[in-house]
Amino acid sequence: MTRTIGAFVLLGSLVLGACGVGDETVETDDRDEQLGILCEATFTTTGTFAAGVPARPAEEMGCWPVGTWTFTAKVDQNACDQAPSVLASYSFKVDRAVNPDPTKDEGYVESYTWLGGTELKVRKVGVSALADGCQGGIELFSADGTQFWNMRPHLAPDGTMAGFGEYALYDSNQNL
Repeated sequence: MTRTIGAFVLLGSLVLGACGVGDETVETDDRDEQLGILCEATFTTTGTFAAGVPARPAEEMGCWPVGTWTFTAKVDQNACDQAPSVLASYSFKVDRAVNPDPTKDEGYVESYTWLGGTELKVRKVGVSALADGCQGGIELFSADGTQFWNMRPHLAPDGTMAGFGEYALYDSNQNL
């Protein structure tokens, strides 16, 4: 079975983040077995961005994710017996307000709202700044916690959206 390792470095780091000094190194061939991963797949994503309020100030450079992110996913590589399911679309909203706490160094506070359905459990929604735009992140689990989707849409400075996603099927509930 072909394994896609590069795209799963982030997934692996999420799961292996608790490893301590002196722990044994996990061999690539043993990784899936030790983590309980039955199979993996990757996605490509494309979508649209509708800017929200407040609009980006003229002097503000870099990532300004305020607005609604909507994207679709398509299976790119699949090592599962059956291709993982994808939603018709994925959507989340980023709101930004001036930080009401004057003792904080940050000028803005962001909030994230998942706009998708309730058929999947949402563990995390967020956005990170990149040198070339913003990287969105949505971590979703199936109701039984055995299926994990890690979607990473990328918003370029010109407003175009593309990205990737990862999927893993586990032998037990991972959304503990």
